[in-house]
Amino acid sequence: MDVEFFSPLPIDIEEIDRAIGGGVIRGATISIMYDAFSLGWALGFEIFKNMLFRDSFGVIHNYSLPVIKLISRASFVGLNLQRLAKHEKKLRIIDVFGSKYEIPPYDDEYILTVPNPTEETLNPKIEWVYEDKIYPIAGERRIVKLIHTLDGIVTLFGENATLKLLNSEVAYLAKMYRKRNIISILLLNVDVVSRKFVAWVSGLSDVVIVFHSRVGDGELIETMSILKSPNPDFEPSTYEFKISADKGAHTLSFRRTENSA
Repeated sequence: MDVEFFSPLPIDIEEIDRAIGGGVIRGATISIMYDAFSLGWALGFEIFKNMLFRDSFGVIHNYSLPVIKLISRASFVGLNLQRLAKHEKKLRIIDVFGSKYEIPPYDDEYILTVPNPTEETLNPKIEWVYEDKIYPIAGERRIVKLIHTLDGIVTLFGENATLKLLNSEVAYLAKMYRKRNIISILLLNVDVVSRKFVAWVSGLSDVVIVFHSRVGDGELIETMSILKSPNPDFEPSTYEFKISADKGAHTLSFRRTENSA
């Protein structure tokens, strides 16, 4: 088999690539966990954006917001979902939130709905959407999937149902492993779910990145810890995390802390 089949894909964030062994492996699941006031969710959109620039096809599973607000959220890191979807044909959005609450699609061209989503039917219906509407457009390209958000799924269906849905998804990805390279990015606000749920998600993930925030003197202070990677030489590491405004978008920066190994 071609060596490139197993070659790590850089996510083009130097500090993270270095920590996890050069990038993410084929079929990897990256979990990004954060608390109520953290901006750690922005890292998920940044990684998603960088992978699209590496000739991936992007799919956002939206469980948390009306699509118009999702578009605004993505623009925080300079990610123009409408342009990427309509003009560059690099993106589709599966709008489970809008389907659940019967919100008319903001744009029929790239927003895909799932009629009457329930915990029993959601995964088979999403698999059908991939087979019918995503794989034909994606072609042979790598697919990067952003789950926005896991706590959004919990809000819609409950924790136990979400765990079953995720377990089914893991099995599906295993079946597809040789046919397609599907990399998943999971966003999770840990303040919304139980420790059991967090532990389960951490267990199924190849890479786990955790943000901790606190407010001091009117300033948001955050740390980012990389706690898991399949790289045999991996050691956990912690960074100061800051976001600065830059011409209408935001730039993410990371500085390794002195007490990090």
